[in-house]
Amino acid sequence: MQIYVKEIEQQLYAGFGNKYKAFGGFIGTDYWNVCLEAVRDESLLSHIIFCNDVMQIPPTHTFLRARPIDAPLSEFDKRAIGAFWGYVFKFVFGYVHQKSVTARVNTVRTASYFSDPPESVEILK
Repeated sequence: MQIYVKEIEQQLYAGFGNKYKAFGGFIGTDYWNVCLEAVRDESLLSHIIFCNDVMQIPPTHTFLRARPIDAPLSEFDKRAIGAFWGYVFKFVFGYVHQKSVTARVNTVRTASYFSDPPESVEILK
């Protein structure tokens, strides 16, 4: 699958709030914007995908390592960031399964990595 970063962003705005109603208020927040910056950076996003696919490191973990957030995250923010990356991997890229693992970064303790995409994902600018 080849996908442009703009398409990913459009799909996030079009479907995230409907799929994850509890996190609809996350859209447009500072942390939402930091997540979108990561999506817009095709090199970083490719690394996030590689870490997920090859090393089974959750996207949330890789994202928080690459874009450190100094302040402790609230429970809502932690879950919303996880939902953001879950949406990207499950509903934009089409990964079928997910597994929750230990992912200690910032105040996040667990996060999910995703498996069984219908095809490999290539990010285009």
